Amino acid sequence: MVENMQVFERFAETLSAAGERYMPEDREVAAGCDPEFGADTRHITVPAGWSSNAAQTLADLLNIPRPAATKPRPGVKSFGALTPHIADGEERRLERGLEDVGTRLAGSLAWSAARQGGFDTPEAAETFARELAATITGRFVSPDAGLIRDGGVDWAYGDTPEPAGAADAPLQIRAGARTAPGQLRRVAEGALRSSVLEVGARVTRDRLEAIGEACRRCSGDEADCFDPRRNAALARAMRRALKDGIPEEAVERALALARQGTSDDALSALIPDAVPQRPALLHVPNALAQAIRDDDAWSFDQDGGSVRARDFRTGIARTIWSFGTPGLAFHESPAAAGPTLYIHLPAFLDEASQVRADLLADAVCYWAAALALSAPKGAQSAGTLSLDGVGALLMSCGLAYDSEEGRTAAAAIGRLATIALREAASETGANAPGLGPDLELDGLPEAFDGVVTRLQEAAGPFLPKAALARPGVQLACHAPDPCIAGLLDADSLGAAPVAGAVTADGSFAGGYRLRECARRGLETLGLSATEIETAEDHAAGHGTLRGAPGISREALLERGVPEDALERLEDSIGEGASVRHALNRWTLGDRVCRELGLPGDVVETEGQSLCAALGYSEADIRAADRYALGAGDLYEAPGLDAGIRGVFAPAPPQAQMRLAEALEHQIEGACALSLELDGDATIDDVAALIDTGAELGLRRLDIRRTASGLFDLLPAIDFDKGDYAAEPPVEERIVERTVERVVEKPAARRKLPDRRKGYIQKATVGGHKVYLHTGEFDDGELGEIFIDMHKEGAAFRSLMNNFAIAISIGLQYGVPLEEYVDAFVYTRFEPAGPVEGNDSIQQATSILDYLFRELGVSYLGRQDLAEIAPDRADPGGIGKGVEQEKLSREEAAKFISRGFSRGQVPDNILMFAHAPRKAASARGDLDSESGHYELEDHSPAKSRTASRDISAYSGDPCPECGHFTVAGGEDGPRSCDACGWSEGG
Repeated sequence: MVENMQVFERFAETLSAAGERYMPEDREVAAGCDPEFGADTRHITVPAGWSSNAAQTLADLLNIPRPAATKPRPGVKSFGALTPHIADGEERRLERGLEDVGTRLAGSLAWSAARQGGFDTPEAAETFARELAATITGRFVSPDAGLIRDGGVDWAYGDTPEPAGAADAPLQIRAGARTAPGQLRRVAEGALRSSVLEVGARVTRDRLEAIGEACRRCSGDEADCFDPRRNAALARAMRRALKDGIPEEAVERALALARQGTSDDALSALIPDAVPQRPALLHVPNALAQAIRDDDAWSFDQDGGSVRARDFRTGIARTIWSFGTPGLAFHESPAAAGPTLYIHLPAFLDEASQVRADLLADAVCYWAAALALSAPKGAQSAGTLSLDGVGALLMSCGLAYDSEEGRTAAAAIGRLATIALREAASETGANAPGLGPDLELDGLPEAFDGVVTRLQEAAGPFLPKAALARPGVQLACHAPDPCIAGLLDADSLGAAPVAGAVTADGSFAGGYRLRECARRGLETLGLSATEIETAEDHAAGHGTLRGAPGISREALLERGVPEDALERLEDSIGEGASVRHALNRWTLGDRVCRELGLPGDVVETEGQSLCAALGYSEADIRAADRYALGAGDLYEAPGLDAGIRGVFAPAPPQAQMRLAEALEHQIEGACALSLELDGDATIDDVAALIDTGAELGLRRLDIRRTASGLFDLLPAIDFDKGDYAAEPPVEERIVERTVERVVEKPAARRKLPDRRKGYIQKATVGGHKVYLHTGEFDDGELGEIFIDMHKEGAAFRSLMNNFAIAISIGLQYGVPLEEYVDAFVYTRFEPAGPVEGNDSIQQATSILDYLFRELGVSYLGRQDLAEIAPDRADPGGIGKGVEQEKLSREEAAKFISRGFSRGQVPDNILMFAHAPRKAASARGDLDSESGHYELEDHSPAKSRTASRDISAYSGDPCPECGHFTVAGGEDGPRSCDACGWSEGG
């Protein structure tokens, strides 16, 4: 028998008193995330106080169409307005917003509770449903992703909920089992293997998709497009696939699929799925912790041998230090089962930052009863209520995370939730957790007065009013899944401390503001509005250089920087750019740089940051940056006393572990703690945390090391060129014999000549005219590009112009053109389509695709990027046979600029088409070491692939055609590669 629950309407009253903050508001959000086709928009209704990120997160979760019209389900009992429905028609649509989620989820749970006899009247059941929905609207409680998507859809629409995917059960490792050392070793090997397989699957997919792309882009005959002997792009894609180790069978099948016109999705059968890393959990008993403290031996069960306990602990620490696995459990706790709802603790603060203990108790009691009464028979658990936002709650109340008062406050919240859960279990006949040790509550601040009063009035023993026949609800404290964390707009998650006092300001790009919990904390601690504004300026910055120390707007104005350049500088800083990088040649302009007296070579070499060139020291730059962008924290704010700064101090790992211990003692559930150590943390640091966790008896502890500085630097190092900007100078030792040592230097910018050569290519891509201007070094290598699109909008033209500047700077600093070509070819966006005006390229998927294919063809000889063979595109046509002449009929003046050479074009230059070319190596690369060249023979009598090293020619003219292409002699007959003449033939 279920006792009738008493339901108050506190949540509905709270939302009503909040005014417009919780009023529904229509938002336009992205409806898709396909980078190729772009995202459509859809409308969704959320409370007015929600951020755009929270609205987008909800829209992404509500991605399953539901019946547009419903009707009551016949033959099923109703309780007032709580009536199960079914679809009325075939039309479906996406749910409109948060109101739909709250209505179906709260209504279905209230209807289930009413069926179990939980209410005296249908009106009480309706009130219960409204209260549950109000907790969701006010973000007091947030359901997990499964409940948001499918909770109550059978009741509201007659749909069958999607079956919940079974989460990967952690590999349970017992520290005392004889298999523990081997399991730990396999966990480490599995973590490394998982990362390697993930890379292999990604490379395989890229290479096989490139094969299909090469076939689709071909504009020739269908038979030629699928023949690698005639489709150069296809041949290159297949070579790259084989070179990267893709099996020949997969390459052949990818080509066969492309020939049959299948999409890239069909390649999934050829690509092995990356094997996810299976989570692992190591159970560490108290005996092992004691053996570590006593430096004793640790024996494994079943004659598994023994090891020194500290050595075993070090092995565990090494695995965690390297791979962030396994997790650790120093105390047994029940496995999580059923749905999860997150109790967002900062939402229970009123306007004066007082904890609403009555609301918190009601939320736990209502949801615990709803879950217990709707749980299926025989379930292991009715669900989990997880406390969330502990760090933000403590900061809002002016309590330091690493303090005895902070740990007591967290424990008091856990005890209040446990008592409320026991009350709900008493009325529903469900299992209930035990009550933790008594707390000393005298030291809690005024913000916790309601909690203290509620705890003092709480009944002592657990006296169930109904038979204990239902699965109970567990209490826990862990961070929400990433897919729903965005719904909360939270300053902290789970039991973690607040990460920094500032957050991004959504009102404008690049700006920062104080977190809501930090502002509340300053108000609770008694600071005035002026003092809070000063503290916010220190943490979030002023967003301007007006009055800044070191480098100020006033000082720059006195030095002659004009107002328009200062406005550009201020705009850049307002968008989040540091002063060091905002003050550059493009912000000031070359004219202003000249007026400031900066030499041209200095502007060229130091243009990315002109602070030092203008005479500012590193101290000046740091002071200006700190003034404009802020320090990001409050614990070093000069206007705050030491006690206040301690509230905002970062919490070390040991402090987080002690708070988790205090909370776990009261909720009898796991406080899943995830510690992130700095990249320079050592194995001994991890071992010390393991010892602390064992001493405190934590139920769940995960430790991972963040990337070190070297890890972040690896992608930026060019090992071929020796680009080691931070490498210390090499010191030479004087020894008896002379030793030559090569010292690599940082990359330096290679300046273009003032008078440079290049070419201009005009083309039309999808009806949009584009001009490509190139500039070359003296040796003919590409050094700069300009892109002009005169009929586009100003923003697009400016973007393309600055993009060209960025590419030019990279080329002059030694970035290979091949890298840019590989990065930008085949990119897809409008404008795209047919190409007119280019003799090698006929189709392009974007402007960038066309531009870099043109550069690849012209400067790299990448004929695989061209859609017309070079012998057909070239007007010279050498190698067509004697009847078509061996020399190009084009004059040299067509290919050499008279303006560049100032009219000094020699009259005796003969243009050979496609010769000379570098000899191809066995790998398909150019042989840069030998310096040999070869001439291609395009005559019909010989194979297109036949070629001869130019050094093999004797230097004698051919008696038939006069060309110096005679090979052989001495010990063999002579022959001409141009006309086919042979000696004695």
